[in-house]
Amino acid sequence: DGAGTVPDDSNPNRYFLVSNSESNSGGVGILHFDATKTPHDVIGYRRTAEFTPTGSRNCGRGRTPWGTWLSSEESKTGLVYEIDPNETPGNDYCLSPIVPPEGGNYESNAFWASPNDNRYHFYTTNDATSSYRLTRFIPTNDIATMLAKPRKLDRLCKAKGNLSYLRLLCTKNCSSSNPSGTYSWSDSRIPGYWDQPYPSAEGIDVKGHELYFVTKGQKRLYIVDLTSDTWTSTGTIQSDTGETFSPDQISRITGSNSPDDLLYFAE
Repeated sequence: DGAGTVPDDSNPNRYFLVSNSESNSGGVGILHFDATKTPHDVIGYRRTAEFTPTGSRNCGRGRTPWGTWLSSEESKTGLVYEIDPNETPGNDYCLSPIVPPEGGNYESNAFWASPNDNRYHFYTTNDATSSYRLTRFIPTNDIATMLAKPRKLDRLCKAKGNLSYLRLLCTKNCSSSNPSGTYSWSDSRIPGYWDQPYPSAEGIDVKGHELYFVTKGQKRLYIVDLTSDTWTSTGTIQSDTGETFSPDQISRITGSNSPDDLLYFAE
């Protein structure tokens, strides 16, 4: 399912392609590439984080601020694992504390460097129809303290912190395809009667100080202003033929013309 690249810390001409396995065994496949060859040569392959005791069906994707890979298990009891292919096999993954231990149908991850408390905030979507509120984890340590740890997998996996869950309230256009309103962070991941529902959330990313996430069933993109208490939404972009897409992923893309554009991936 979700995939991305991770630099080879020992050689700038090499890199790893990591890809989640949305299968019963779960885990992550790791391809090692030599970029000096045309086409790039595959010089290694292995799998990691398979058959964990917490779940399977590793689905969407995410990264940490230091470039390691976050892999979420979408299997009701699933959790999130951090992968560093630069580590030796068997020592290249660890359980992340960014979701609650009771597990869920976790999908994708994003982070934000908060200027308000000088801490990284980590966000995870839950592709579920109950107990689905988006999860936020804020480590106790500030950014500098986390980055000072030399081993990357020790920065987040060994972190203590606080979990909270996104509660949306609608105040405008509540019966339309683009509702908006205010939000708060709750200690319960179970939505309340007066909440704006956003079940089956999947793709997520942060652009500037805004958090974007997609709900495929609603065909909606939610935009949460992380520096205030407001959110907006928009319906799925339509094609030239008038067909409506059903995006399940969204990601920032890098390019010389538009380095922070957002790209939909639609099933």
